[in-house]
Amino acid sequence: MSTYSIKDISTTADRFKLYTLMCNANELADKIAFVKSQNINVINIGKELANYIDGLEDFRYLNIDVYDYTKKLLDKNKTKINGGAGNDVVAICNLGILMEPALELNAVQLFKEFSKSAALIIIWDNQSEIPDRLDWLTQKQNFFLDFSDIQLKKLQYAI
Repeated sequence: MSTYSIKDISTTADRFKLYTLMCNANELADKIAFVKSQNINVINIGKELANYIDGLEDFRYLNIDVYDYTKKLLDKNKTKINGGAGNDVVAICNLGILMEPALELNAVQLFKEFSKSAALIIIWDNQSEIPDRLDWLTQKQNFFLDFSDIQLKKLQYAI
């Protein structure tokens, strides 16, 4: 993983603008506060999707509904951080719900597609042993996000 700054995110012309901000569970609140201090919206995906699903009356098209809602949520929360210039940026955290088998989501594809038009920062509160792959320590063989076909860019925890 290469290392980038907030300024790099707002000015990059890369095809995929997909970044990670790695931390452990104890640092998560500080990392979220840091990202917010840069005028970047942070979406708690788990909380937002749980609330959305809880409000659904019909679950026949759950995977399509959740996919569409997630795309709209990302689009609604993206913002420009350099006084209106450069790329739109949004950050996300708490992604475990996306791995729920009942949702049948391809989260990697969703994030890759979104990152073509706006920069996406994944605040990851687990340590990843394999470059370009995000996994949960206790379930690393079963549940993971594999970005090995593109390069995940590592965001520095500094301005």
